[in-house]
Amino acid sequence: MRDRSTTGYPRNAWYALAASSEVGSSPFGTRALDRPVVLFRVRDGSVVALGDRDAHRPFPLSLGHVDGDTIVSGYSGFAYDRTGTCVRVPSQAQVPYGARVPSYAVREEGGLIWVWLGEPSLAALRPPVETPWLTDGSWETFGGQWETAAHVRLLHDNFADITHVAVVDPVISPPALTGVAPALEVELTETTVHFHRDWPAAPMPEWQAKISGASTTASYPQREEGAFLAPGLWADRWVVLLPEADGGPQTFRFTHAVTPVDDRRTRHIWRVSRNFAFGAEATDVLRPIFESYYLKVREILETMQDVIDRDGYGDDVNVAADLAALQVRKILRRLVADEG
Repeated sequence: MRDRSTTGYPRNAWYALAASSEVGSSPFGTRALDRPVVLFRVRDGSVVALGDRDAHRPFPLSLGHVDGDTIVSGYSGFAYDRTGTCVRVPSQAQVPYGARVPSYAVREEGGLIWVWLGEPSLAALRPPVETPWLTDGSWETFGGQWETAAHVRLLHDNFADITHVAVVDPVISPPALTGVAPALEVELTETTVHFHRDWPAAPMPEWQAKISGASTTASYPQREEGAFLAPGLWADRWVVLLPEADGGPQTFRFTHAVTPVDDRRTRHIWRVSRNFAFGAEATDVLRPIFESYYLKVREILETMQDVIDRDGYGDDVNVAADLAALQVRKILRRLVADEG
């Protein structure tokens, strides 16, 4: 029997449980790191994250309603404040001693709701990574989100290597990717991996040239940059180095917020930002191209998970392009081990 175990995932980290637009004054129920969580906004507009289970009976708080600064169970009527403390019970004047549900630290950054589900005392010491480009007016951003039925490790491996793009989806692939990949330069810290490489001059994809007004035949040097910034966040760039006379460099920034739902499912919130071709008309062209690609990736990763579930993890053959992915694996394994 082959090994069917997973590598786990760190719990002492910030994870994006939802987009800001998904969370309002109605309860938003979700799951992350094998536990139920309910998100909602209180009267000052801030977001609260609590355990999504009534302390009285096993009923989701997300099936209740928000009343001012409290959330009220739709079964027992128990009301909980933002700290998870029960402050009101309809059937008696006194609140039962110790009646509470878990509460979690929350930060709203870059249009995403980040929640800390690990050791509470560490949350303030490790603020979430800032992502100003997601809301900065000098970048135009679109994106989507869904669950991928695969372990989060498979998503990390995928984001660390773009050489597969030309095989998976030739339409979206820059022509530069069809050649032998240049050497990958990797920089490490204890918890992050940054990498880059410079690709030889090549035409840009036809769809990019058309929306930006650039030449469809001229060749330009191109640069790939990637960054594993946290267990729940990737931020990558692809830069086409047009000369200033032709409008200057055109940059795509790709943001991937990944949250383990459990050891077989991962929430994936993706965003594509650009510093050129502003406006809805260009976005309408780009959105289906990138959405189609990410859906193909999702299907591939789910197929990989099916193979692992059936036959276990194997002894993969790695190549030079896997250098960043292997370093990310090391960091994640160490973070999991440090948590015991």
